[in-house]
Amino acid sequence: MKHRAYHTLILPDGRERSLMVVDFDDDGQVAGFHPLTREEPFVEWVGGTLDLRYFHA
Repeated sequence: MKHRAYHTLILPDGRERSLMVVDFDDDGQVAGFHPLTREEPFVEWVGGTLDLRYFHA
C-alpha cells in the first residue's frame, strides 16, 4: 500500500478537503484517506490537488 499526501483532495461529490493523506492499494486504487494532522512515516508528500471525480488508476 502507498500513502501520499495532497494539499487538496476533491471528493467524488465535489467537496474539498485540505491536507489529506490518500491510501492506494497495490492496484493503484484509492483504498481510503484521512487528514494529515502530524508527520507520518512512509507518507510521500505530493502536494497539489487530487480530484477523485476524474481519478482512474
